[in-house]
Amino acid sequence: MLLVYATAAIVVALDQAAKLAAVAWLRPLDSVPLIGPWVSLTWATNTGGAFGVLSSSTTLLAIVATLVVVALIYTAPRLGSGRLVAVGVALVIGGAIGNLIDRVRVGYVIDYIDFHFWPVFNIADIAITIGAGLLVIAALTGHSIEEPGGEESE
Repeated sequence: MLLVYATAAIVVALDQAAKLAAVAWLRPLDSVPLIGPWVSLTWATNTGGAFGVLSSSTTLLAIVATLVVVALIYTAPRLGSGRLVAVGVALVIGGAIGNLIDRVRVGYVIDYIDFHFWPVFNIADIAITIGAGLLVIAALTGHSIEEPGGEESE
């Protein structure tokens, strides 16, 4: 479980540090090219969910995020110690907490990575997406949540 909580904490720290840097160095809606014309840093705000769904629903989304984080933290010890599941859970917890901090602190999520053909996003969004993907892969492949050798951890 230490891996889960440490990984989640690292995601939260990286996410919040990057968001503070974006706010300090960028002006709202200004784009700074990062990799040619393909990737820019753009400070954008999001009061909705992923890709702007449920815009202006910060309170509802903060409540849902809190419930998801609490549920994952509560169930994480029961999932065993398989690395795929542990990392997936850790990334989802860390990303959800990172965006939840924004919603509580400033009333919206701070986004800054801009591929120009996709909605602007942040490190927390990346963590949630990769974590959810790992959990889906684990579920679809029947990936064990036990250690190799069949022994579950307590």
